[in-house]
Amino acid sequence: MNPSRRTFIRSAAAFAAFPMLPGFSARALPRFQLGPNQRLQLAKVAVGGMGESDLEELSKHPNVDIVALCDVDGRGKEKYATKFPKAQWFNDWREMFDKLGNKFDAVSVSTPDHMHAPISMSAMNIGKHVYCQKPLAHSAYENRMLADFAKGHPKIVTQMGTQRSAMIGRRQQLELLNDNVIGKIKFIHAWSDRPMGWWPQGKPMPTGGETPPEWLAWDLWLGVAPTRPFVPHAYAPFMWRGTYDFGCGALGDMGCHILDYPFMAAKLGLPISVRCDCTDATEDEFPTKETITLKYAATDRTVAEGVTVTWYDGGLRPTNDRLGIPDGVDIRGNASVVIGEKGVMLCPLDPEQVLSDEPLVWDNKKTPVKLNLPKLEPRNHYFHWVDGCFGKTTPQANFAFAGLMCESLSVGAAASHFANRELQYDPKNFTFVNEPLGAQYLKTKYRNGWSVKGLA
Repeated sequence: MNPSRRTFIRSAAAFAAFPMLPGFSARALPRFQLGPNQRLQLAKVAVGGMGESDLEELSKHPNVDIVALCDVDGRGKEKYATKFPKAQWFNDWREMFDKLGNKFDAVSVSTPDHMHAPISMSAMNIGKHVYCQKPLAHSAYENRMLADFAKGHPKIVTQMGTQRSAMIGRRQQLELLNDNVIGKIKFIHAWSDRPMGWWPQGKPMPTGGETPPEWLAWDLWLGVAPTRPFVPHAYAPFMWRGTYDFGCGALGDMGCHILDYPFMAAKLGLPISVRCDCTDATEDEFPTKETITLKYAATDRTVAEGVTVTWYDGGLRPTNDRLGIPDGVDIRGNASVVIGEKGVMLCPLDPEQVLSDEPLVWDNKKTPVKLNLPKLEPRNHYFHWVDGCFGKTTPQANFAFAGLMCESLSVGAAASHFANRELQYDPKNFTFVNEPLGAQYLKTKYRNGWSVKGLA
């Protein structure tokens, strides 16, 4: 058999193994795992704010080429023209996928929350590896669909952007929990100081509207969300997170960072019920502060009664006494406490605390527990995903796990629409058993012209 015929047969076999999907063609056939002498051709969607950080970090990998940049803010084109001269510029990610889909292997997504799922799913539909900022998706349904797709296509390498999870101190916390240092898990408490004035919450929809600045493609910024007027300083570029149509509030912003390893250690599935206690949620925005309680069925890592997860934000947090830790321990900021049969572990998010000599663990008498910390190698969160595309690693925050955890966060966020009531979650139909109106917040409808195969 001559070389050209062998090449044709191998290509045909690979093509037959991958489903034909919208936007997919023979020209855009994915390479999946890259060879040692190849380079990852990366397309970046959103290059401002966290998108800028993601771009800078991913571009530092020695085997990454930035071949396309996309942002609804046109000012980025000139900003990055010199640094990434070979990268083609787009305002619309759909155009980028259509015109350049055969030129890149992977996509990094750093948009507002409501666009995470449409872009990530569209990328996976054409066989691209995906790095997506947290939270993974906006609604419970989107999270499930992304997780299911990723599990069904294991050659596609995925990662959610929880950079702090790569820190040695945080990974040590997971190792200790997995080593049963506090016994089987009973309760998880987690809290954040957000929104802390970073973005508005508890307010009605802004009134009025103006013509967007010439550099902002406002309709593309809205994307799948319902149409609304552009109001300066109300949404773009950063103030959107407390608005239901665009963000997931403080729980979506910080819960991914704070709850990931406790969820992983307890092997939690989907919540049975949820309750959000708050007073000032509006039709347009999350409340300024809230306590969210999620209940889960037992696993082999939990007590037989299952686990209760309690989330606090907006400055609320539990007392040291309720957590079973000494009064003098500072629990301000962002952290979680995992309570087990044999003791408790404080898992702070602050880098200086995380990188202290040892995580903070006490037994049931509030006596500090002497720990033998596992020795772990440093890990670059971004490089870990890139190396996964070369078959060298398996990203820990892959979409299969991230989608499962973030579905819980989406359920918790949706509960603020029905404040101060316990709601029974129906995961099969994406609604609340005792509140059918919950379906509109757990499975959001995309506006006309924005359908995505596998989502809407």
